[in-house]
Amino acid sequence: MNRPFLFLTATLLAGCASAPVPLTARSSPASPQAPEGARLAHTASLRFDDATLKTHTLLAAAQKEQEHWDAYGPVSGTPEAAPKTEDKMDMKHEH
Repeated sequence: MNRPFLFLTATLLAGCASAPVPLTARSSPASPQAPEGARLAHTASLRFDDATLKTHTLLAAAQKEQEHWDAYGPVSGTPEAAPKTEDKMDMKHEH
């Protein structure tokens, strides 16, 4: 228990022992003589990239197919071909 405490104390004292670096007129961020940061050109735009356009196309096609299925899917085929459902009373499970 003493070793971590001593190590922490020694580290803090070593950090306080170093001399502070004085700010000059050119190194102070508030100085008007300080150099400005690098300016980067903005390359990002608000338009879609190719992958996003392809995804939107696929999702639109799937939406049209889903709308078609919702409109015509349940009535397609004959009622005789529909699967028969059993009553819940007939389905008894033995435990």
